[in-house]
Amino acid sequence: MTTENNTVKYYVGDLCYVMHDCWDEVCGVSNLDNEDWDYELEDGRKFILFSTTFGDGQYNDLEGNPYSVDSGTIGAIKVDDISDLEGLVKAKELGLGHIHDFPDDFAWHDCSFDNGVINIYNVSIDTGSYDEEMSYEEESESEEDS
Repeated sequence: MTTENNTVKYYVGDLCYVMHDCWDEVCGVSNLDNEDWDYELEDGRKFILFSTTFGDGQYNDLEGNPYSVDSGTIGAIKVDDISDLEGLVKAKELGLGHIHDFPDDFAWHDCSFDNGVINIYNVSIDTGSYDEEMSYEEESESEEDS
């Protein structure tokens, strides 16, 4: 859906909620190493997909909007490219992800992953930095001291 000011509506969030009907293919074409994040399905639909730092959970963008994650990933796809409309309606109703307006020339190079922060155009979602992760050894020592 392109609007008058040359923007396109994108769903940003865990794509498993809105691409359930083709999730096996999504997983098959994605390597999830956060070195590559732009992918394309056989039918030509394109999407962006990143792994979160700590897997499933709830993460917030810099505006405080929550993003629920059940696949350990956060991504973006044009709303017009979502064929699982029931999933989209449910995701919007439950606040699992959010619809954002991006420029019609938005592309993979407008995205990045930096120390746990997923940047999709002007949406930045902090999924936790690697520095925050406590190793199993440190955790065990902490529990023993208690």
